[in-house]
Amino acid sequence: MGYPFQTADGSRVIWDPGVGVGQTFAALAQQTGDLLGVPTGLAFDERLGGSSVDLAAFQRFTQALYDRYFNTNNFVLHGLLRGLLLASIVMLENGGGSITRTLEGEEGLTEGHEAYTRAMWTDG
Repeated sequence: MGYPFQTADGSRVIWDPGVGVGQTFAALAQQTGDLLGVPTGLAFDERLGGSSVDLAAFQRFTQALYDRYFNTNNFVLHGLLRGLLLASIVMLENGGGSITRTLEGEEGLTEGHEAYTRAMWTDG
């Protein structure tokens, strides 16, 4: 059984992890969005059994998360945010969106991004 993340218009599933993984991602995103002061764009959809994703809001959330990640030198905070950030970037890309990335200092994220892209593959 999965926990699909589907675009708000219902046109595509952008990620369909297992229930536990999906619930964990949604909870982490919600709490992080609250801390950053930005809505995530994720809304639980009982009919779907997962979350509908407002891509415009999710893009703003992902950008804020990216900016926070790169505006700190705190090793522990980097570790805490890294997985959420990579999963968010891949979900956004699966939905056809993107964020503004500096690429400077992203060496550690590049390899992770490729691995997350492979692991979060969806047939669209």
